[in-house]
Amino acid sequence: MMDPPDSETPALADFIGTRDSFLVIRDPQLAKTGSQARAQLRSLPFLAQFGLRNIAHPGIYDNGLRLVEYDLVANETLRENGVDDVEFPLVHYVSQEMLTGELQDEDSTFDEQDVVRRLLRARPTDTTYVLVTDTSTPKMPRLTKKPGKSFIDEFECSVADYKGLLKRYLQYNLDSALPLSTTQNLYFHQVSAHHKRAGIEAGSIPDLFDYTRIPADSPAWDPLYYLIREDVDQVLEDYSERIREALRSWTERGPTQKVANSMLDMIERVDFEEDRLDNYRYRHQKDT
Repeated sequence: MMDPPDSETPALADFIGTRDSFLVIRDPQLAKTGSQARAQLRSLPFLAQFGLRNIAHPGIYDNGLRLVEYDLVANETLRENGVDDVEFPLVHYVSQEMLTGELQDEDSTFDEQDVVRRLLRARPTDTTYVLVTDTSTPKMPRLTKKPGKSFIDEFECSVADYKGLLKRYLQYNLDSALPLSTTQNLYFHQVSAHHKRAGIEAGSIPDLFDYTRIPADSPAWDPLYYLIREDVDQVLEDYSERIREALRSWTERGPTQKVANSMLDMIERVDFEEDRLDNYRYRHQKDT
């Protein structure tokens, strides 16, 4: 069995088996837009295992819920303010449509070519820069001299498929009861493995958030604290819909409404108070 990575030492290159510090990770989920736009951040809990917590991604992915803690700089901020203050190691979420300027919404056009190019030129050569995108041959046509050529041909880098990396990690490090076909988000697999060790149902995502049964040390409690902190004034009219939408950036499909309802039921039970949530969480564990 492979030991879990040391979270204080970024070792993703070692896990991939390369000496390159520029890494391209292909996750086709980033290609989905519009009504299908979901789970773009599913790789983030996996990358966080390797100490990578400086994250750049579009503001549209930030739906108000973080399953792991990270420091965010929005891609829009990089375009507006430049890259001089960016801290490395850095994980950067950019789809191919964002690289070419083909992705637009009501407010703006996403065009990350200049930002990515400046980051590649500005970063220390021995510092990790991870570009998460939806293709293994990302292109920046305005800045690459040869038409149709991927810009990774210009920079020394390694390309890996996210699903393959996660599958290998789960095989050697985690005994999850969730099928990989259910989710490719490591966070849910971590919760599943935790519950499986505790001897409770862990084979579906809604089961992981049954707060009447899960152990007090389960990672599934953590999002509740984040939700409470983010809306301390309880100003949102439809909290269930808000949580469901917040889950979109993390889950590929399926019963997000059931999970949102479970989270909302527990938050309302403790009247949106962290102290009361603590009391319920640990008293319930003691009683069981």
